[in-house]
Amino acid sequence: MQSLYLKRASLVGALFFLALPAQAANHCEPKQKLHWQQVEYVHDGDSLRLADRRKIRLIGVNTPELARDGRADEPLARAARDFVKKQIDRARGRVGLIYDDSRKDHYGRTLAHVFLPDKVNLTEQLLSNGLGSHIAISPNLDFNDCYAKAQQTARANKQNLWKPARLIIKDLNNLKILPGGFQHVKGTVTRIGEGPKNLWLNFGEKFAIRIAKDDLTYFSQWHPATLLNKTIEASGWVYTAKSQKRLRVYHPSVIHVLK
Repeated sequence: MQSLYLKRASLVGALFFLALPAQAANHCEPKQKLHWQQVEYVHDGDSLRLADRRKIRLIGVNTPELARDGRADEPLARAARDFVKKQIDRARGRVGLIYDDSRKDHYGRTLAHVFLPDKVNLTEQLLSNGLGSHIAISPNLDFNDCYAKAQQTARANKQNLWKPARLIIKDLNNLKILPGGFQHVKGTVTRIGEGPKNLWLNFGEKFAIRIAKDDLTYFSQWHPATLLNKTIEASGWVYTAKSQKRLRVYHPSVIHVLK
């Protein structure tokens, strides 16, 4: 018997363009009070250490990984870090923070949207310059539409990570588990699977996108099951489970339908 989730797909129909609200045109400006702090050190493109010793992880962006544990820098890792350092130096180390629904990640870092004194959003700047990739992890989705728009701008302008010479989108033939894990993946959805807690978009037998049913509320404009037989891109952290490569998607803004 077809489940309630898959039945909904036939009623919703195929809506494959994710329209972004007007907020995207507002350059991710803060709408609430900023909590001002002093930056002590820039670890990399998406993490800072404050003078109060907290480590801040920027919400909405993942930048290339710097060298560690014998691994070389990922392309543009230093460019992303140096870009952030330059912005922080110009602000004399002073940044404003806005917290979202979840304050900590599983590493114990404080999650925040980071602003400069002129109210410029640091995540937006990284994304619009092609120095990081947009991520959307529920429930921290404030400014998400604006961040998605910023990446669209960088991609349209073929900036940095999005230059044609860089193989940023991986198909299943060249997909490997990378040390950092984060990747952009392309493939055709050949089967929709469903378990008690998850919906699965399968690219053949060796790769699947996992969408928790708790996150289906974010897919109100279209249901993932409408992606059957569509070629799509998705971004996130690729991992291996049960001899299958998998990627969890929390929000439709990181899924792009190609055909």
